[in-house]
Amino acid sequence: MPKLNSLEQLESLINELKEKENKNKIVLKVALGTCGISAGADETYDELLKEIEEEKIENIEVIKTGCLGYCYAEPTVEVNEPGKEPVLYGNVTKSKVKDLVKTHFVEGKIAEALLIEETHKKAI
Repeated sequence: MPKLNSLEQLESLINELKEKENKNKIVLKVALGTCGISAGADETYDELLKEIEEEKIENIEVIKTGCLGYCYAEPTVEVNEPGKEPVLYGNVTKSKVKDLVKTHFVEGKIAEALLIEETHKKAI
């Protein structure tokens, strides 16, 4: 690697590495607003981390967010894969996480039973 001679070169390198890292990263957003927490989203979040580790899936980041606006379907998990439209799953309780991970990430299929089809993007 060439020597960096300025702050601008360092910032450029950081941005380049972030772009490369994010191109293949799948981001799961678990809604942890009040309604999500009361529906068990904390347990869903923890179980997602556990299941992803057990399946040895390395390109997934699980993050906590506020309410996504689907209180009736909590706990909710939004799947953001590079180059694809987000997929929103609802009623993802701790007991359903294993099936979600297996179906969506191992088999590469939509977990139809958990899918929230009418989202803000389709309701227009």
